[in-house]
Amino acid sequence: MPSRTVLDRGVRPAPILAALLIAVAALELLARFSGLQAVQTAAWAAMILVVAFALRRLTLREVYLLSASAVLTVLVLLTQPDPPGILAGALNQAAFLMTFILLLGLLQATAATSPSVAIMGEYLTRQPPGRRYVALNGGTSLLAVLFNIGVVSFLVPLIQQGIRRAAPGDALNPIREQRQISALLRGFAWSVTWSPTAFAPLIVAELMPGVERSAWIGYGLALFAALMALGWLEDRIRFRAYKPKGLRQPMPFPRTAAARFAATTCWFLALVVAFVWAFGESAVFGVLAACPVMVIGWLIAQGGTTALPARLRRIAGTELPGSVNVAITLACSGYIGRAAAGLTPAAEVAEALGLAGMPDWLLLASIPSFLTLISLLALSPTMMAVFMGSFFAALPEMPADATLLAFSISCGWAVSMTFSPFATVVLVIARASGLPARRLTWGWNLQFTLMSALLMYPVFYLLTGGQ
Repeated sequence: MPSRTVLDRGVRPAPILAALLIAVAALELLARFSGLQAVQTAAWAAMILVVAFALRRLTLREVYLLSASAVLTVLVLLTQPDPPGILAGALNQAAFLMTFILLLGLLQATAATSPSVAIMGEYLTRQPPGRRYVALNGGTSLLAVLFNIGVVSFLVPLIQQGIRRAAPGDALNPIREQRQISALLRGFAWSVTWSPTAFAPLIVAELMPGVERSAWIGYGLALFAALMALGWLEDRIRFRAYKPKGLRQPMPFPRTAAARFAATTCWFLALVVAFVWAFGESAVFGVLAACPVMVIGWLIAQGGTTALPARLRRIAGTELPGSVNVAITLACSGYIGRAAAGLTPAAEVAEALGLAGMPDWLLLASIPSFLTLISLLALSPTMMAVFMGSFFAALPEMPADATLLAFSISCGWAVSMTFSPFATVVLVIARASGLPARRLTWGWNLQFTLMSALLMYPVFYLLTGGQ
């Protein structure tokens, strides 16, 4: 094989991986723009080559997911009447998710070098106790629009360092750490219900026809505000006996940094809208197409055109190969979710479960709890979102409004992120903080998770008018 020959000669695989990852993203964008199957097939081939050249970098997680993908492929070939159609859909989903995480990774790497982002992060972690929960919860969700999951790796060390500097050796520091990291986790988790760049909405919107993204964002923002208030109240009641000493000096609001970050975010969203309008494509295409333009423009704004080539080479040569494991994980999750849905007789399962006769509000409110429980089987929320979106899209008639179904799936994703020790964001926080994943979820956030899951019932009852 060519990959073995290159590796045997001792050539470093990072430049090759970088070139292949760029090829996947470029070909996927071109395929969506042109609609040419030959270009889409080339994107699949580049994605498979990425896996081949990354074999020495794979961990047990990626090996497990690739093995599961292989098993599902065999089952599809042996049992389904249209294997090429199912496998093509699975490969499309895998290429889309790999492209999505790569392009957002470039955006994240660019955001990491922004002084405005660093100042905003420091401001959030230096709030007085009375408004710290709201600042971290809401601020994390806003930073996640551009930073995505990278906001977690960025803010968690700031939180821990700030606590140690403010009160070295204080016996109450573990409580401060629990409250602040929990606020961050909850803010990131529930941002997926409204953020225009979150994985859940873009994945599900890609799969399910008839989803109104603007309405979905409106529902998500309203629910996010309600859960912020609920989480703040839970935090205040749980730690009502805790009396802060007020040792930390609050940081003045950084108006300039906030204005620049707001302008950057608005510019990114404007690019998304422009691409959607210019090409008549979906919001998914708009986000994908806007990322490269945004990265180049932001780098120029940070360091001018002179430093641009060097910074692009560093990001492409270092950041992209460094994210290959995450890219393969998400690609496999998309492939498995789509292939598993293809193996599932959607109409028969829906009839057996009585979905058509179930009240809309009950079905919609139950989906988040179902996804949360399934997450304990170490199935990623990404995988389940792809499966659920594909399952409902395969039904002759959807059992509820498509937008509300998509919104419900994103709520299940959010609930599982504060409950499952296997959720990606929880694992990222655990690595960044040194805290056990089960403490972050079951130990610190179980009460909030249960309240969130129960809140889904009155929420969807109101959204459906009790139908």
